Amino acid sequence: MLNVFVSRPTWVAKEFREGLAALSRVLGSHDLVPRTLGVTDYPRKSPMDEVIALLDECAGAVILGIPQLEVQKGTLKGEPLNAAIQLSTEWNHIEAGLACARGLPLLVIHNIGVSRGVFDHGAVGAFVYGVDLTRPAWPIEPEISGALQKWKRDCMAGRPARARKTKKTKKPRGRRR
Repeated sequence: MLNVFVSRPTWVAKEFREGLAALSRVLGSHDLVPRTLGVTDYPRKSPMDEVIALLDECAGAVILGIPQLEVQKGTLKGEPLNAAIQLSTEWNHIEAGLACARGLPLLVIHNIGVSRGVFDHGAVGAFVYGVDLTRPAWPIEPEISGALQKWKRDCMAGRPARARKTKKTKKPRGRRR
């Protein structure tokens, strides 16, 4: 069984819960243990410290962009919004960055309509999947199922050498007299 980090909000609107539960079942059927701060693991230190420690126990990360905020009126880069935009939790971006810095394989999935940051195509070295996360069966749809299988192989292969922690060795000192 491999631990995998799942970046998702702790509060999830009712219409997303069934699909989220299905994802947990699918991960379990692949011998993957989903770990999420505030859901499966609970902090005793600051959230950032806990996320870092948890990522160090995981072989990969799933970043789930579930809407948390809708902006209906405002400006973006100095221009008025033409339509409402949906944003995920800011922790998705922090956790994706930390996972990426550790060389963990990423599987990035967002609800259609969620945008910005890690959910923009090309922002990270992973393909970004936009699906309707309110559909209970989204985790078993062919596109996601295929991506999950490839991502699992990457997780099982381990982190790239550049991302592995190296044990520091002490430099030998000159002889003592």
